[in-house]
Amino acid sequence: MTFQVPMNEVAVTVALDGIDPDEHFVYLHPFSERRDGPETLADYLNGTRKFFPMLAGGVPKMINRDQILWVKFEKLPDVAEQESTLIEKLTILELADGSRIEGTVPIDRPREQSRISDVLNDATEAFLRIDDEGFTYYVNKGFIRMVIPR
Repeated sequence: MTFQVPMNEVAVTVALDGIDPDEHFVYLHPFSERRDGPETLADYLNGTRKFFPMLAGGVPKMINRDQILWVKFEKLPDVAEQESTLIEKLTILELADGSRIEGTVPIDRPREQSRISDVLNDATEAFLRIDDEGFTYYVNKGFIRMVIPR
């Protein structure tokens, strides 16, 4: 008898502090602890785990969340079609290593809490979502040096 929870495999690119980005697989639960439905990458990254199990080149690894600069994967569907309170802010993120990511930050919050600074200062989420033309990034807020709203 095997006791395994079926997981949803997601291919991502992970950039770690001081290491070139590499392809990994993460495994998301069929049920989220934070909301109804399956676990999303946002739930996974912003949850309570300090170390993330990932698979890279067939090798299982446990990656420290605090060492992840960003996680990238194919762009999520346009959230604006799905959510009525969504605001998108065109933004440039400059990271501690000097690299920049430019795109839109989707903000699904009450209007009085819908500034970029509200998202950046939200202590319940360690990662910020930003979408460029082809990819969705989750950027570790601890590595953001500067934010330039457009």
